[in-house]
Amino acid sequence: MQYSADLSLLNALDAPFTRLSMDEATAEYLLNSEAARHGALITWLHRAMRGFLSDFDINGYLGTYPMHVLSSDQWETLLGDRRGRLLDVGAGRGDATLALASRFDQVVVTETSHAMAKRLRKQGYECLEEDISQREDLYESFDAVSLLNVLDRCDKPLSLLGSARRALKPNGLLIIALVLPYHAFVYDRGSPRAPHERLPIAAKEWELAAVQFISTCLIPLGLEIVTLSRAPYLSGGDTRKALYELDDLIVIARAKGNVALVG
Repeated sequence: MQYSADLSLLNALDAPFTRLSMDEATAEYLLNSEAARHGALITWLHRAMRGFLSDFDINGYLGTYPMHVLSSDQWETLLGDRRGRLLDVGAGRGDATLALASRFDQVVVTETSHAMAKRLRKQGYECLEEDISQREDLYESFDAVSLLNVLDRCDKPLSLLGSARRALKPNGLLIIALVLPYHAFVYDRGSPRAPHERLPIAAKEWELAAVQFISTCLIPLGLEIVTLSRAPYLSGGDTRKALYELDDLIVIARAKGNVALVG
């Protein structure tokens, strides 16, 4: 599992890097991953449902592939004291939301998958069952907006970033987790396709891809980088593997300047 980075390659950002490490909650997730993996029947059913549903809907109905980004303690390291109102975009099953929610007084989530939205409401969240990339009425409504492993699985990531920025109060925080290297696709029913918008990230090396994303997508939106980190993005397994792991960039950015000027 990778938590470190080549800081010399990140110098162009002039932003602090917070090196996280394995903690108790992450270790517990790893220990439980073997017991949590689903068996042959659920694996077969999951694959059979792909003919007419997306993986997101299937995971919502079956409760498969629990996710882990950061623990509550790791979020506390990055965010510090509790804050006000959070909008968590694309909350999925709510696994990553639960850990982040401990740092906020109120949490609103969004989710386009009906099955996932039902699951989130059962967990007690106020859920906007929609794509907010075109919404204008959330202007300066939240102290923080989080996009946890959403930008590489949505149709219009650049538009979504603009909407998220507009939704932030002055000095509010944008919280992003993004798998690097960048490989984007979206589901059209059960079939993956290329998104209509792509983030301008071509580099394959983690650090260089991070520089490209932050310099071309975040800085132009009037965002000041508070800190960035690297962490494993973990998913529960199935009959093939007990655990799936990807490599996340974690960015905490602060809204500076006049949000009304963001297109």
